[in-house]
Amino acid sequence: MRSKIVTIAVLLLAAAATMAAEKVDPQKEIRSLQKNIERYEKKLLAKKKDERAAANMVADLDRQIDLTLNELYRLRLQVQDDDREIERLRGEISQLQSQIEELRALIKKRLVSFYKYGRRRDFELLLVGGSWQRVDTWLRYEKLVAQNDLRNVRSLISKKKKFEKDQQQLQTRLAKRENALAAQQQHTNQLKQSRSKRHALLQGIRNDRLYLEQNLQELAAAQEQIKKYISQSEQQRIEKQRQITNKSIVRKPTRDHSFAAMKGRLPWPTSGRVISHFGRQRHPTLRTITENLGIEIRAPLGSPVRVIDAGRVETITWQRGRGNIVIISHDDGYYTVYTHLSEIRVNVADEVEAGQVIGAVGESGSLSGPVLHFQIWKNTDNLNPEEWLS
Repeated sequence: MRSKIVTIAVLLLAAAATMAAEKVDPQKEIRSLQKNIERYEKKLLAKKKDERAAANMVADLDRQIDLTLNELYRLRLQVQDDDREIERLRGEISQLQSQIEELRALIKKRLVSFYKYGRRRDFELLLVGGSWQRVDTWLRYEKLVAQNDLRNVRSLISKKKKFEKDQQQLQTRLAKRENALAAQQQHTNQLKQSRSKRHALLQGIRNDRLYLEQNLQELAAAQEQIKKYISQSEQQRIEKQRQITNKSIVRKPTRDHSFAAMKGRLPWPTSGRVISHFGRQRHPTLRTITENLGIEIRAPLGSPVRVIDAGRVETITWQRGRGNIVIISHDDGYYTVYTHLSEIRVNVADEVEAGQVIGAVGESGSLSGPVLHFQIWKNTDNLNPEEWLS
């Protein structure tokens, strides 16, 4: 029975891997996951202990938490952008107000002077039913004031129109900002509830053998997917290099060092303590031997994760057992992998600099709290990260 369950889990993971590569609507996916969670909750109420339902619920909560965190990050950026635009509009409106007042005073002074010394009757008729536009016409055709006064009136009309437009834009931006803040609060409340449910569920199934076996299968499936992504990127790199060689194109070095030259001197991707080292590991409960292709660094939830050297974002995906995954390619076929991220702050094909924040430490798929799983690859061979970090 357990082998059948594991087989089904692997098939589901393969389908999830395919979906992860596609562009999805985060809000739609969150709603779908919420329905799954509610279904699992009913199943758990019907049966006091249902490990499969609990395990699936944890995985769905992991996905929901990661999506919510990324939505919160996007909303924070939107609020910051709105704040900058609001500040710009307010400054522009204030400047326009000053310019309008100056023009009004100048035109008033000119008209008062003309009223005293010009054709009073014509001016009185203009004031009875006139407007700034009629003043414009009157000034143009009657030529009773200087050409400079005509430009001042036109400028006043133009600035008043821009003032009204900026005021409208400001109100729209303020409303947009308020909506973003309300959504931010809603997502924050949802995040707290999801995390609370996740922690409560893990307490009940953390040591369940079926759940632990399924978790190992999820990690294995995620690892195969990571290797597949790196293999694809490596094939593309080799083909590109072959084309460059055939065309006899000389590539100028863009950096003063190579990735390989930095062995033993690369910075750590986050500040924390290594709790699982590279290589063969014995599972504390199942007593099985597994191969750790990287290291686990325990760090506070939300700690910044930085790329260890300049490169290009090749892949962003999500996997059960690993959560958010970012793969960076470096020169000469080197790759670094960052998993369990709670936030992703880069996009595919972004060029990133050494030390740039690409995400934050999360706990999706982790049984030991917030952690960063980190790997280094040379072509399709994985390396011991601790030999490369300073």
